[in-house]
Amino acid sequence: MTKQLQLGLVAEGDSRHSEVLRLPRLSEYLGPVKSSSFGTARKLSNFLRAGYAVSEYDELQAARTILLRLPDAALPRVMDELYAAGLVLSNFSFVLCESWLTSEALAPLRQAGATVATLVSVPTQERNWFLMEGQQAAIRQVRQFIDHNDARALEIRTGTKHLYFAAELLATALPIPLLIASQQALRGTGLTSRNLTTISGEMIQEMVRGLLKGARMVWGGPLNECSPELAAAHLAALRSSHPEIAEMIDRHLPYAQQVMAKYRAQTETPE
Repeated sequence: MTKQLQLGLVAEGDSRHSEVLRLPRLSEYLGPVKSSSFGTARKLSNFLRAGYAVSEYDELQAARTILLRLPDAALPRVMDELYAAGLVLSNFSFVLCESWLTSEALAPLRQAGATVATLVSVPTQERNWFLMEGQQAAIRQVRQFIDHNDARALEIRTGTKHLYFAAELLATALPIPLLIASQQALRGTGLTSRNLTTISGEMIQEMVRGLLKGARMVWGGPLNECSPELAAAHLAALRSSHPEIAEMIDRHLPYAQQVMAKYRAQTETPE
């Protein structure tokens, strides 16, 4: 490994659950580790089984690409400290890891001549995927490290991190209340916990399979399998027996129907 590929790390706060710092070949790349104190840096290095603790910022010069794993509130102070340390910042690339801040938050470092980028982990079950945005020089160095760990670093356009934020929010957070309500409805039928969990899991998997079909997906579930009058009767009974679940459906279903109608209109292939 060449010296240019060696990584430095400036870390504060809890880094034990960092996805990028858990990559298996970190020890082959990580050099100087700087934290709020030498003792904290040494504990982190020992925990990671990688790198070596340093007490001063100028000791980061052993690396040319520096990972920043910090609480967002600490970033301005750390950038001031990096600048005050007298480092030739134009020699470095800085990558802010696992933060929803954009590369614009690193503007003081960029203006001092450094190249900058940010990195977030993608919540996946079987793959280590990361999304990066920022300047190419910074992205290229960290992508090489990630690729060598059998992981993937995908680049998104600068200025679009808010769109990925929306995508992750829509996929991982907003559906949860609806899925909880679905389980509550299943529980009301008298199903045992084991069968309830199995059926709920299968329905979710079937939904995902349908989603992956894209324009060919069939949306509507039981609405496609009974008459509008029968669907209305079931919903009326639900409003009487379980008004909270009914309220959630009444609130979300009209908007979902509107969105899916627009989606179908956009994806239909003209004859």
